[in-house]
Amino acid sequence: MATQTKIQSNLIFNLKQSVVQFWKLGIPFLLLIVLLRLAEVQFIFSMHDLSFDRVKILAKGLLFDLEWAFYMLGFLLILQTSIGLVFPRATKTVNKILTTILVILQGGLIFYFSKMLLPLGDDLYAYSVEDIVTTVKASGELNLLNSAAVFLVFGGVFGLLSLGRWIPLGFNGGIVLSVLCYCYLLVFNLFPNLIEKSTAELENNLTANKSRYFYDQSYNYFFNRNYLYFDFYLTAPKKENLLVQKRFVDPNYPFLHQNDYPDVLSPYFGAFDTIPDVVFVIVEGLGKAYSGEDAYLGSFTPFLDSLSNHSLYWKNGLSTTGRTFGVLTGIFGALPFAQNGFMEQAPEFPGHLTLLSLLKHNGYQVNYHIGADKKFDNVGPFLEYQTVDRILDMTSFDPDFEETPSKSGFSWGYPDKAMFENGMRKIPRDSVQASLSIFQTQTSHDPFLIPDEQKYFQLLDEYLDKTLKIPASQKPNYLKYQSMYASILYVDEAIREFFEEYKKMPKYENTIFIITGDHRLPEIPLATSIDRFHVPIMIFSEKISRPKRMPAVTTHFEITPTLLAFLHNRYDLELPSVVAWKGYVMDTASTFQANVSHPLMRNKNQLVDFLSNEYFLSDNQLYQLVDNMGMEPITDQRTKEQLTREFESYKNSNRFATDNNRIIPDSLYRYIPKK
Repeated sequence: MATQTKIQSNLIFNLKQSVVQFWKLGIPFLLLIVLLRLAEVQFIFSMHDLSFDRVKILAKGLLFDLEWAFYMLGFLLILQTSIGLVFPRATKTVNKILTTILVILQGGLIFYFSKMLLPLGDDLYAYSVEDIVTTVKASGELNLLNSAAVFLVFGGVFGLLSLGRWIPLGFNGGIVLSVLCYCYLLVFNLFPNLIEKSTAELENNLTANKSRYFYDQSYNYFFNRNYLYFDFYLTAPKKENLLVQKRFVDPNYPFLHQNDYPDVLSPYFGAFDTIPDVVFVIVEGLGKAYSGEDAYLGSFTPFLDSLSNHSLYWKNGLSTTGRTFGVLTGIFGALPFAQNGFMEQAPEFPGHLTLLSLLKHNGYQVNYHIGADKKFDNVGPFLEYQTVDRILDMTSFDPDFEETPSKSGFSWGYPDKAMFENGMRKIPRDSVQASLSIFQTQTSHDPFLIPDEQKYFQLLDEYLDKTLKIPASQKPNYLKYQSMYASILYVDEAIREFFEEYKKMPKYENTIFIITGDHRLPEIPLATSIDRFHVPIMIFSEKISRPKRMPAVTTHFEITPTLLAFLHNRYDLELPSVVAWKGYVMDTASTFQANVSHPLMRNKNQLVDFLSNEYFLSDNQLYQLVDNMGMEPITDQRTKEQLTREFESYKNSNRFATDNNRIIPDSLYRYIPKK
């Protein structure tokens, strides 16, 4: 009997000791998480021009941080008081290592957020290891010094957590902390809306615990990705006010419809000498926020602004993705997003048509130019599927060109001026064959390193003073983004020089130029959820007889159907009778209106935004659009349910069509050029 009593006594004693030892680790862990939040708020508000209440962000952020910290500690406490009774030393060491890793990861995720103003989520898993390494190398963060710093930081955090053993804490204090931990979690789970979420996406991102966001997204990515497909999802309710009423022809091909797009461009063009050449200039990070009229940050593209006066210009243009991965498939194919972006299906793409393949089928030569590696985002395989005639990437530059300056000995490739010049050297000048050429810039991308950097910093300083006339009190806020704005001025100048050179081409006057951005730079704080997609879209040609500014909403999805309808009407192209374009036609209305219905994909794996006429559903919040892509939050349950049904219809059709090779039927494969 005495032996049994002794065993019970030891069990209780060990349990008490286990709780006390755990919270001597838990208290410094909590303090480090609080300190990280304080540092995060200070660091981000000093780096960025933010109009939010700093104290409010700090207070809400701490509440979310404590929830995550208690969630982690609650799990580890169970580990400590169960396995720890059998393996006390090993469990204590494991918990100390785990909490050290958790603190370091939290710090790393905060650092990522401070640069991008977007928390890292499941979009990480949509990139190949090679793409991730390329991006990190180009940013200059992957170097020996930073690698060594990680080990030093690990040792430092481990040491700080070890200091907890000196905390004078008894068993009663441990019990109080344990009860507080689980009660805090219970309140958060019973009342999930206790802390009011903001309608501003950036404010929610600022207050979110970056680790919780990443872990939740990771869990959903790996364990909660159930997609169902039902026939009743094939056709959303008919909308009479859309620009094109699509007549769908086969439920087995959910996007397939009659090719009866109207020609909306001809009224603005005079006669061409022959079928025109087409040149696309796709500008990295060209957001409407800092380009063109009504740019709320001021316009940093003086040449493009001057060109817009002689163009068809859509100030309420939208990209279809919030990053570059979807720009080529959106502009040239109006293609569905698939699971992680259409490009991620490489090399086994489902059968599809694009502007590139159809113009090549009709006798065009197709060229593509970029200063970066064509392998990134699977650009190369996509272009090769279209049998593009000439692809010039960073491996195709003459020896006299210099690569972009680098922080780490690694760069994205060649700067934009070199890319344009390299292309102009090699593009056929006297060919009678019609051509489509794509020039895609990339210098205005993190880490925003440009040749002759000081020249453009000085140019920016003068531009802020003399052109934009920014008050002295506001100028420091702009200079926080000095590298970004300077890179936009650089690429605008590069485009100006490109046009000056292209004017010497024999067929310059017989060419249509289409200029747009792939997305807005997220590194400069976004005003709204739709701001990341808001880009100018411009069509310029010497043959434009009626330049016009279009306030109506149009997207990258509309470019291919519109251009093909124009060329078919004028030159009788051989086109299929049915197509699978996601887009409608570019809206040439003279007043603000939104008569398109589209999903918009923020990042790979993040499809949470849906546009339907003047309504925008984002993160389950409904907004109404106004001119210049302003957004007003509204409460209209019927409209919200309607948009939710349309969105679900797209998601299911998207997954079914791309997973089962049901974008176009075999009968249309004859329009895909043979390799």
